[in-house]
Amino acid sequence: MKKKISFLILLIMISNLFFGCKGQTVAQSKEGEYGGRAFYEIFVRAFNDSNGDGIGDIKGVTQKLDYLKELGIEGIWLMPINDSPSYHGYDVTDYYSINPQYGTMEDFKELLKEAHKRGIMIMMDLVINHTSTENKWFKEARQDKNSKYRDWYVWTEDKNKASETSAMGTAPWIKNGDKEEYYYAIFWEGMPDLNFDNGEVKEEVKNIAKFYMDMGVDGFRLDAAKWIYEASDKNVAWWNEFNDYVKSVNKKAILLGEVWDNTYAMAPYSKALDSMFCFSLGENIIKGVNSESIKDIASQIEDDYDTLKGENKDFVPATFLTNHDQNRVMSVLNDDEKMKQAAAIYLTLPGNPFIYYGEELGMTGVKPDEAIREPFIWDNKDLSKNTSWESSTNELDKVAFNIQKNDKESIYNFYKSILSVRSSSKALKYGELVPLDSEESSVLIFKRTKDKENATVIINSSKEDKNIKLEQGKYKVLYSNIRKDKKVVSKGTITLKSGEIIILNN
Repeated sequence: MKKKISFLILLIMISNLFFGCKGQTVAQSKEGEYGGRAFYEIFVRAFNDSNGDGIGDIKGVTQKLDYLKELGIEGIWLMPINDSPSYHGYDVTDYYSINPQYGTMEDFKELLKEAHKRGIMIMMDLVINHTSTENKWFKEARQDKNSKYRDWYVWTEDKNKASETSAMGTAPWIKNGDKEEYYYAIFWEGMPDLNFDNGEVKEEVKNIAKFYMDMGVDGFRLDAAKWIYEASDKNVAWWNEFNDYVKSVNKKAILLGEVWDNTYAMAPYSKALDSMFCFSLGENIIKGVNSESIKDIASQIEDDYDTLKGENKDFVPATFLTNHDQNRVMSVLNDDEKMKQAAAIYLTLPGNPFIYYGEELGMTGVKPDEAIREPFIWDNKDLSKNTSWESSTNELDKVAFNIQKNDKESIYNFYKSILSVRSSSKALKYGELVPLDSEESSVLIFKRTKDKENATVIINSSKEDKNIKLEQGKYKVLYSNIRKDKKVVSKGTITLKSGEIIILNN
């Protein structure tokens, strides 16, 4: 009997040796969970070019993993990488292939392997509210009413619908060429909506997710999660179903939703999704810093978090300033110090901060969309090191990485410092938020606590020195953009310098 047991154990060990790494994700291979990680949003086309054709690619991302690791990044959100006729990729022609301009599926597998070696999660954009009109499903559906794909989309022959307006404010019914029929496309005529009342569509979406999870993808950013159905309750029901399926394949996989709405409208989705982007939070931070009125931000955040966690205590907020659909934060604030203040706020909050590529260099950009997705600037002189898919309007001598990395006062080195402090502090990475009253409209102060550890974040957005209340005691300075002393002693108050950012521990 002992020999049989020993032989069985040997077989299991051999099986694990040969097959144990298949589909392995960071969450499975590295201690620690999703919450608390700093993520980096990458538009692959603009980030890094590995083959000299001017277009960023997946190998280019792999080449820069060490850059991201050194910056303090523990997760990557890849904007769409599937085959698509557009530059942005949010209209997919084939969910099971990689955009050939970005590389191959083998390139993607290599990226997953190398990222996971470094403890970096990979989250890919899953664009399943709609497809491209060039997708074979739609091409067959629009040509043949008897096609198996016909009911994968939404159709009408009612001419009166052509004048209807969607809940988004768009004209969603698009005439199908010279035929007397219309298909539904809430975003744009080149993006026909899939019909999620069709069970085959749901099963296909699940198959797509499994395909990439089996490959080792750690989770999905769900594009247009609010618009699968126009009714919120139907959306939530679908995402619950999808989440249950995803977790049955990989219980560690993450679903991060784009539900661009106010906090109360977002709240029901927290029952179905692991995380959502907090759009209003980024807007409030930017507005507060710009107006030097940040005192109440922590209390507002606490209220929002309580609302979102009301249905799901494990819900993880995704914090950010701006993303690929918004004017770049530096173009809104137009000031290095304000940029640092805004970053210091969201990078020290609970949840997962998401940095839009180039934000850490202070890249600028104002819509149209191409202008907020310009090439990442690696070098201000050797332009071959940058992608050239679009010409850059940025001030190269200011935002180039080769310039900023050697400047101790640069935005890049500020981000790197704050992320380092965050990573080394359990309180900042995982702790609860406790708002504190500064009594100064221009001063934000809050505490993060985890077990017996704490961190107090204080930011003075004013151009004047401010005296604020601080509990008596001796504090260790975890970070300061001004002070050289490693300790602060409070006798009930301390003086903050103009524009001071300080993180304390006691």
